[in-house]
Amino acid sequence: MKKYIIILFVIIGFSSCEEFLEEDVRSFQTNENFYKTEADLNSAINAIYAFLYSPYNKSGYDDMPMAMLEMITGQWNNVSQWPETGFYYDLTNSSGSSYTLNFWENCYKGIESANLVINSIPNVDFLNEADKNSLLGEARFLRAYYYYYLVNIFGDVPLKLAPTTAPGSDGLLPKTSINEIYDTAIVPDLIYAKGNIKYATPEGNGRVSAGAAQTLLAKVYLSMAGHPINDGSAMALAKEEALAVINSNSFSLFQSDASLTWFDKLNNSAYDNTEEHIWDLNYNYPDFPSSLNTYFLPKEVVFTNTGFLQFGGFYPDSDYLDSFDPADLRGRNNMGFFYNSFTTNGQTYNFPWAVYKFFDKDILDTNPGSGKNFPMLRYADLLLTYAEAQNETDGSPNSTSYQAVNDIRVRAGLSTISGLSQEDFRKEVWKQRYWELGAENKTYFDIIRTQQIFDAKQNDFVPIVGFELPSGAIVKADYLPFAIPLREVQINPLLAE
Repeated sequence: MKKYIIILFVIIGFSSCEEFLEEDVRSFQTNENFYKTEADLNSAINAIYAFLYSPYNKSGYDDMPMAMLEMITGQWNNVSQWPETGFYYDLTNSSGSSYTLNFWENCYKGIESANLVINSIPNVDFLNEADKNSLLGEARFLRAYYYYYLVNIFGDVPLKLAPTTAPGSDGLLPKTSINEIYDTAIVPDLIYAKGNIKYATPEGNGRVSAGAAQTLLAKVYLSMAGHPINDGSAMALAKEEALAVINSNSFSLFQSDASLTWFDKLNNSAYDNTEEHIWDLNYNYPDFPSSLNTYFLPKEVVFTNTGFLQFGGFYPDSDYLDSFDPADLRGRNNMGFFYNSFTTNGQTYNFPWAVYKFFDKDILDTNPGSGKNFPMLRYADLLLTYAEAQNETDGSPNSTSYQAVNDIRVRAGLSTISGLSQEDFRKEVWKQRYWELGAENKTYFDIIRTQQIFDAKQNDFVPIVGFELPSGAIVKADYLPFAIPLREVQINPLLAE
């Protein structure tokens, strides 16, 4: 299907965004003389999306900022050659890390870009008021998303809901509590977005949809129900929002058929922005390629037709692989979520178990670039969000929750479950999240809200503090959330308070 290509016609004053430009920009446009028409605002919305990409793009040789959220999960062995990911693997990262700075800078650039649109859009005439509200909903969704990442990665951070007019004053803000950021920014923005974005799904355009807004809102409430807020009312709200997405019948799990396995639909660019994909980072080869695919290709061999290097990134730890049921197609099943051999052009290549989840086979001819999207919100995640929230709210799982979990289990080749206690069902849901959502930057958020991590050796969840990672490093009490980047604290001493 035709995929949405991000096209930027604006340059945000503090960032060139060069890698996202698809046209020559012949003149500089400022906020004062640019945001005048409906077309201007559509272009400005695209600029907000641009800052999502950097953490998921390979830099240097094989640096990948998103890896910092995966190393803490205990699921992976770092095999990258450049040192930055290794610092997170052995827990020696510091506030001088380029990875945390990447997330911090891009989230706040995205927020500033969103604030410009949100501030300007009321003054622009639209032919259709619903289109105006939909664009405003997109901007507010993206602002909420950036803040959701910031509070989970860094904890208390500055809250800024208006464009910068005087960087020396309104650009230097104190930290705001996580609770206030959820209540003042994230939740209201997502409530507005779910009620006003005109697209029900991303199919056909790849943009944020009302379904994505409601899905993220459910996940936000799930986070608020846990550490550090522990909002007693949030779990019921998570249940309500997730159930509404289920009942909308807008999304479904991929299933295997005569032509493709569901794994090969999940990692096939032809299926991006459809069915299970609630919201993706959108790429397009060759105009706007992704480097995630080549990052995960096994480094010990070269099997693409271009002959370009393959980087490995991080490999599944043996304990992680062993934690899957032997019958689970997602585990030690070649070309499930992982693979240790691949045949092409009549030759079979063998290598250590590597991540297959993002392996779009088009990369055989396009490496190092790929047109494969990266999943930001997936229906499997939403189903498990509902199952957990319903079980916690009502004291035991209902039939819809069993159906949600069993749909995921059966697709993976496992038998159905029934008759579990609240505690046993909770652990089953957590395990399915651990097995289903690996390498998608979701397990980190589960660790933050539950303060628990799955110990594959014990086959149980244990406190994150004191847990030994595959590197042998022990997680200390002050390790999470991550430290605010040193450079930002040096610029704004209020961040040190």
